[in-house]
Amino acid sequence: MEKSQKRQVAHKIRINDVLRGSYVKEEGEWSPNYVLVGDKKVSRVNLMAVVVSKESPENTNHSNLLIDDGSGKISVRSFDGSNNFEGINIGDFIMIIGRPREYLNEKYIVSEILKKVENSKWVELRKTELNRAFGAYEAKQEENLSEKEVKEEIVVDDINSKIFQIIKEIDLGEGADTQDVITKSNIGEAENIITKLLERGEVFEIKPGKLKVLE
Repeated sequence: MEKSQKRQVAHKIRINDVLRGSYVKEEGEWSPNYVLVGDKKVSRVNLMAVVVSKESPENTNHSNLLIDDGSGKISVRSFDGSNNFEGINIGDFIMIIGRPREYLNEKYIVSEILKKVENSKWVELRKTELNRAFGAYEAKQEENLSEKEVKEEIVVDDINSKIFQIIKEIDLGEGADTQDVITKSNIGEAENIITKLLERGEVFEIKPGKLKVLE
């Protein structure tokens, strides 16, 4: 009797988990390759991220997206010639189900299912799910804070909120120009603050010098 291959679970994880995990090549027709994430053998992933670049390299048989979920960036590739990235643009939030692969020590995702996420609430829900499952990414240490440190945290949150608001006011769909945000904020450390927000995934750079936040 011919053996049928069981469909693998698509794990909801962060891009950083894929990038940091060890890639294992299995031998045998029915044993899929996988990325080792903790004690899980992840052969299919379910990622939610923003598209930061899109291209179809010359002399290749694939299309390519670069996506960012705040924890890292990774390429998503389509090899079937069906152009399933049609209608996907830089700055779009997408949900991607696919298989992690590695070539010349570079990890990427082979696309199986890709959908545009129209409602940003789904992105927030995914972030909450991942925080519950794995803990907040680069979570703040809030234990044993002094009164002075608590006040400093409140000031930082107020400044961050101001940056968020300015980005939303300037962004007309193509992102807010970073220099315009810095100038309008009138905050001396605005550039450093924006860099930290980008590192934490609270702000996205949909293309060089263009910022966007979740609505």
